[in-house]
Amino acid sequence: MSKFKIENLDAIGRAHDRIAAMRKDGDKVIPRAIGTLKRKLPTWMKRDIATQYALPVNKIGKRLRVTSDESSLTLTGLGRMQRLTNFPCRQNSRGLAVQIEKGKPVQIPHGFLRVPTGSAAASGMQAFVRQAVEDLPEKVYSIAEVAKDKHGYPVSMLGGPSVGMMMVDGDRFDRAADYGRELFAQEIDRLVEAGHGQ
Repeated sequence: MSKFKIENLDAIGRAHDRIAAMRKDGDKVIPRAIGTLKRKLPTWMKRDIATQYALPVNKIGKRLRVTSDESSLTLTGLGRMQRLTNFPCRQNSRGLAVQIEKGKPVQIPHGFLRVPTGSAAASGMQAFVRQAVEDLPEKVYSIAEVAKDKHGYPVSMLGGPSVGMMMVDGDRFDRAADYGRELFAQEIDRLVEAGHGQ
C-alpha cells in the first residue's frame, strides 16, 4: 500500500482574507475546493499511471482511495500485486510474453498460462513459471509457490506490480503534488471570484 499526501495547502492561507470579504458562503470555499481536489486527483493519478503501465484504467481506479480533512488530502493505492494476466500476456514457444510497461515487452522463459485446480479455479487464467524466481524480469514477481515440477523446480504463480507500487514509480508523487496544489489554488480563486460576483 502506498499513500500520497498533500499537506498545508498553500492557497488556504492566502485565501482567508479574500474569503472573509465575501458577502456570503465564504466558509464553504475551502471545503468545496478540497472536494474538487478529492474528486480530480484520483482521476489524474489513474490516467498518469495508465500512460506508463499496460493495465486497464478500471483496474487502476478500483485500487485508489482518497480521504481529506480541513488542511490535507491523502490518496492511497490499495491491494496486492496485480495478476500477471491483467496485463497483455500470451504464451509462445519460449514461455510467456507480457507487457507490464507500455512499449517494454518482456519474455519469461518456462512461463505458462493455466487455470488453477481446486478452489482456486474460480480465479480464472493465471500465469505460472517453472524456474528460480530470482531469474524473473524486472516488475514481474512470484506471488506464491504453488508446487514443484518433476525436476524439483518450484512452480510459482506470477504477478505484476500493485497500484501502490505504480504510484511511487519515478517522479509521479512530485508531479501529483504539483498538480494538486495548482488545482487547489485555481479552485480557490475561482470560488472566491464567483462569491464576489453574488
